[in-house]
Amino acid sequence: MKKFFIILSIIIVASVATLLGCKVYGADLCGGTGGNGQIISVGNNAFTMKRNDDGSSQIIYLAGQATIETLTGFVSLSDLKIGERVTLVGGPNSDGSFTADAVVVCSGTGQATSIVVRNNDSNYEKVSVAINVATMLLVGLVWLGAVMFFWLKKKKGAVYLIFFTIFYVYIIKVFDYTLFQFQSLLVLKYFMPSVILNGLTAVKSVNLIPLATLTFHDLRISLLNILLFIPFGFGLPFITNFRFKKVVFIGALFSVGIEFLQLATGFIANITFRVTDINDVIFNTVGAIIGYILFVVFVRVYRRVFRNWKMSVNPILRYIAERPQI
Repeated sequence: MKKFFIILSIIIVASVATLLGCKVYGADLCGGTGGNGQIISVGNNAFTMKRNDDGSSQIIYLAGQATIETLTGFVSLSDLKIGERVTLVGGPNSDGSFTADAVVVCSGTGQATSIVVRNNDSNYEKVSVAINVATMLLVGLVWLGAVMFFWLKKKKGAVYLIFFTIFYVYIIKVFDYTLFQFQSLLVLKYFMPSVILNGLTAVKSVNLIPLATLTFHDLRISLLNILLFIPFGFGLPFITNFRFKKVVFIGALFSVGIEFLQLATGFIANITFRVTDINDVIFNTVGAIIGYILFVVFVRVYRRVFRNWKMSVNPILRYIAERPQI
């Protein structure tokens, strides 16, 4: 019992560190919506953008006492660049300008960074923190419930729980990238009706035509969708006995579920920051297929390399070598 709780503590610490420390780099943080507009000039206390909806120019002011934060730290307004696409959270002014509480910047070159601007509104900060804490608690409780179920009901050992936790952290990061990062703003809107979100109208955020609408510029996003699901096809066989067909089917079903949640949250709020796209499902499924192929190759090479070792001494090595799919 003592040994189990030591291992459980290590898993918890590793999971929390991974959840807090991992970030998805290089993704389109505007979620494929193209943002609200493109920056055409940057001033001392504001910038001007060309709106996507009507092509007009609009001055964007930052809320008082605002800070600008990137994935790598805090920056100043002068670090914004002409040509970058932006999505705004804030409110319009009577003179036609806009005061932003939050700005998400997607680089015009396709290389994205995240810039968040927040004012000193205590309610805004409290609600944001409360949503983040509630999300973390929910994630932790679901994980703890699953671990106790597998340990007490299914009689799974510590090695299985380690592999399960790694896969669970991956699933949470997928949800973070596809839903939590921006669709959570819709939850903020529910608790703070005064916050104005400028995303994409929900009815314009659906593409059900496979492959036909793809362009050369979509190649990078398609590749990211494949890469996103390679760990799914590689990792699921380590915590289940599922073979190729089931792994690919569940991967496709998981992708459909994500797209449905993006669509549902968008329609509930009548606004979205994510495009529901059948092409995402296709490329996610391709990623799961590639992941399973890599799993098969890995286990076969692994068995050949370690065949003369006494793997029975190390339970993790033995667990990998004894995967029943190969």
